[in-house]
Amino acid sequence: MPFSDTRDFEENEKGLIAKMPDDQIMADAGNIAWDMKSFDFFNEDKDWPSIHPSLQRISRLNQNYGLYEVITGIYQVRGLDLSQMTIVRGKSGWILFDVLLSTETARAAWALFQEHVGEGLPVTAVIYSHSHADHWGGVRGVVDEADVRANKVEIIAPRDFMQYTISENVYAGNAMNRRLSYQYGQQLDIHPNGFAGQGLGHRVSFGSPGLIAPTKVVEDAIEEF
Repeated sequence: MPFSDTRDFEENEKGLIAKMPDDQIMADAGNIAWDMKSFDFFNEDKDWPSIHPSLQRISRLNQNYGLYEVITGIYQVRGLDLSQMTIVRGKSGWILFDVLLSTETARAAWALFQEHVGEGLPVTAVIYSHSHADHWGGVRGVVDEADVRANKVEIIAPRDFMQYTISENVYAGNAMNRRLSYQYGQQLDIHPNGFAGQGLGHRVSFGSPGLIAPTKVVEDAIEEF
């Protein structure tokens, strides 16, 4: 890792439209679903000997927290969960890629986007890229299932998505959760000498995940519809 090359930090700020105003996102159940403030120690100009240098670097990059324009018509809400929500302008509304893990973080991301860019247009499609829960669990924060049933919103996923989602999160759910806990040390307090991030993002959120089954399954490598 060329630590002297700081271009990542410069590029990380490109396209910023608005910072997320709230450090915490509350879950509907009353607990804290997302707590960005707990990672403020990464803003200090200090190298922590207890944190691997590469993890410290990516965790500092993960301090970006808000709405960004990638290119014209494509936006991202970053820093509200382990994954990032990507939003693309369609013909009659917005297409959402990978809608985070929790209803509450996805709802907050969508509200931030609508406040600054959304033009009041609806979600017309949601795309699940794969079966990991942080890419579909927030769908009920951005889509009403009644609109899906009324064919107002398309839910798009790759072939065998439901099979692998059930296998991973139900049949192997306990083992997957144990793996997650041991791999990242999630039971530790957030601290330079404890839990210090998951690399992809700071951590998974602690809200309410949900799932709406796909209405369109992509079978081939390239499809147009």
